[in-house]
Amino acid sequence: MSTVAVTGPAPVVIQAGEGKPVDAFGSEIVFMLTAEHTGGSLTLGLATVPPREGPPAHVHQAEDELFVIAEGRYEIFDGERWTEAGPGAVVYLPRGSVHTFRNAGETPSRHWVLTTPSGFERFYEKSAEVFAQGGPPDMERVLEICREHDIAFV
Repeated sequence: MSTVAVTGPAPVVIQAGEGKPVDAFGSEIVFMLTAEHTGGSLTLGLATVPPREGPPAHVHQAEDELFVIAEGRYEIFDGERWTEAGPGAVVYLPRGSVHTFRNAGETPSRHWVLTTPSGFERFYEKSAEVFAQGGPPDMERVLEICREHDIAFV
């Protein structure tokens, strides 16, 4: 029997309910896998988006983004056109692409969001701290966090 040396992160199982919920930009993401789990290779979270909500158009320069729509109806903007996406749809948003999305329905929608490499969770956590302060968010601080993570609103 041969022995295989394992390098890098160890296998991990995160059960439902064990993720870390983070609220920012009007939506919640429950982060299931982060840089801590994956050695920086990817981040995975389950996002819940209220009706008619979504982030402003933006660009990620540091990571690719993949959505798998779990519930509800979304409208996805790829920088040129809007496309509707429902349960089971997959949306790939490569780094450097202008994009946004919004819940097109009347009930909360949910999608899995995978980013590679990791780091998006730190951006979202820092942004959540700003939104948790109450009142209108300090947008100068949000923009500073964006710059720190190579994300730009357009």
